[in-house]
Amino acid sequence: MLDLSRKLTDELFLGDDVYPMNIAFNKVLKVMELINDDEFEDIYKPYLAIQIFTDVDFTEALTPEQATAIFKLIFEEHIRIIPAKDSSPVLDLAGNPIKSKIRSRSQSEDGERLFSLKYDAEYIYSSFMQAYGLDLIDAQNTLHWKKFNALLNGLPSDTKFAEVLKIRSYKPQKGDSKKYKESMKQLKKEYALPKDFDY
Repeated sequence: MLDLSRKLTDELFLGDDVYPMNIAFNKVLKVMELINDDEFEDIYKPYLAIQIFTDVDFTEALTPEQATAIFKLIFEEHIRIIPAKDSSPVLDLAGNPIKSKIRSRSQSEDGERLFSLKYDAEYIYSSFMQAYGLDLIDAQNTLHWKKFNALLNGLPSDTKFAEVLKIRSYKPQKGDSKKYKESMKQLKKEYALPKDFDY
């Protein structure tokens, strides 16, 4: 959750040592990609994830159990994302109950996710440019994950990303013409996410 009364200071405390962390949105996406990558053995993933955030190699300093526990702590305290499918109340990418138009449509009524940070990257990129004049490629390593979430959740309804969410969440309504229903059916096919997607 974004707290406007505090600075975004991300640090990892290990004993008496303090390691600054960079929780930029692109680093979080890189860690999500790593977690879902079968080319890496699970035992190494926590070490690599911690290194992405701290730029420090802890393979000699931590046991696999310690590395896993630290990664879970970082994830819970600094990241927290929506699971791919969940029947619990709809949460934003930071794990908070949602109320805005985009947030309230992050899942369909049957619990299906309506967007993917990976597959919808072009829509998100163009929408950030349109709404905020913010180039997400240029903002890599500087735009904090929590700021990214706040901006994503606040995208106006006239952006491409909001339009895609509207299409994916469409359910036929009483009074919709046959032509409109058919058009929306075609658009839902065109903008459908892959059946199995990671994030």
